This record gives sequence, structure tokens and C-alpha cells, in this order.
Amino acid sequence: MVVDRWPVDFRYISSRLVRQIVQQDQARRPAWRFRTVSLLHGILGFQRDAPDRDNEFALCRQATEAVRDWTGTISKYGSPYIRAQCDLTMGFVTVHMGWETASNVEIAVMKAEVNDPDIGKVLVALFGSASNYRGRKPVSDGSAEIPSDVDGLYGILERTRESADPRIDNYELDRDLGHSSDSRADTAVSLLNDRFKGFKQRRLDVLMQTFCLAEDIEPYDLVILGAPIWVATPEPGPINTSTG
Repeated sequence: MVVDRWPVDFRYISSRLVRQIVQQDQARRPAWRFRTVSLLHGILGFQRDAPDRDNEFALCRQATEAVRDWTGTISKYGSPYIRAQCDLTMGFVTVHMGWETASNVEIAVMKAEVNDPDIGKVLVALFGSASNYRGRKPVSDGSAEIPSDVDGLYGILERTRESADPRIDNYELDRDLGHSSDSRADTAVSLLNDRFKGFKQRRLDVLMQTFCLAEDIEPYDLVILGAPIWVATPEPGPINTSTG
């Protein structure tokens, strides 16, 4: 029996977060590792492990392994990272204000509602750069109102935006610091319930970084705000190779 233990198709990869995790992990490791290499006179030597910075699939695997000890589940949500399979709606929200030199900027938004037997009704709300969608990008299944701003969420967008994305105005970032976890969650709930129309909810495997948790935000028992590190189709099941 053979089991492929890795997702088969990535739908979203946060290039910035993945590279940050891998770089931080490499910085914690010894610069050189002892390895048998073919040298003159049969001498053993040291060789540096060089990550392939251009292979996003390999970087995702390295990042996932690097945060394994700090990765929890939705039921055990105290960890800085969560990996879960959930019915995820992916899409965009266009935000009118908050940018230094642009307006009406699309941000990536993902939503999942989970009924957890221990916690109750959970909202997972993920935000990031729209440029990080892979393959066929999701499109809205209907026009939604453009929010003038996303109070309390600009900090997440600043930490997840790519270098080519519009910069967020410092005023919004300074104002963002004054928001409590509850007010951030309130913004997310309002945004996702009133102004977000995603495309095709489906079962997906998600590794996310959590930025904010809030309990008892109507109508949810828990709201998890974060950023998707990667989103992929679930791992395939076992393959029966028996010929008998």
C-alpha cells in the first residue's frame, strides 16, 4: 500500500510567509552539516545544505516541517500555526481606502465555518495578498459592496502583502494598533457576512498563521483571524497496489 502524504495541487501560496519561515529555520540550524562527499583521496568533508529558493513546492514542504512543533488544530487553537482540512470559500474583497498610492485594491479573503464538538461554531477568516493565488484564480460569484476600510485588519495585510503590492498607509497601521481582538473579529465577521461573495466552497487542506483569536463574537463561539501560508487539495487516500 502506498500513501502520498503531500497535497497534490496548491491553490494559494504566501511567498513571503513561506520564505520567512524557511529562512528563520535555516538561521537556527548549523551552517554546515557533516556529509559523505566524493573528494580526492577519499576524504570525508562538510557540505552546506542549500534550499532551492525557486521551488515553491519544496519551500512549502520545508516551511510545514519547520513549524510542525508549533502547529495545532482548530480544536487546539493555542498554537501560532494551525493546519486543518475544512470547507473553504476562497475569493477577493476590494478595499477602497488605506493604501498609500492606490485605491480599490483587491485582497485575498478565505472563509470557513466549522462546527467543533468541543468549541462550538467557529469562523476561520484568512487574509492575504491576492497575487498569491495559483492556477485558475477564484472569481466572485456576485458583486459585493466595496468596503471603505477594514479597521483592525490592516496589520494582517501589511504582514502578508508581497513586495509588488500597494503599501498600506502608516496612518491606518497606527490606528490598527488600538484595536482589541474583539473589534478585529467584529470587523472580519461584518466583512465576511455582508461584503464577501467567494467562489465555490470546497474541501481544502490549509496551513495558516494565526494573528488573533476572539471568543463569543455573535454568532460564533470562536473567531480565528489569520493568514494562509498555503492552501492545497487534500492528501490523497491510500493506493492499493496489490495485484492479487
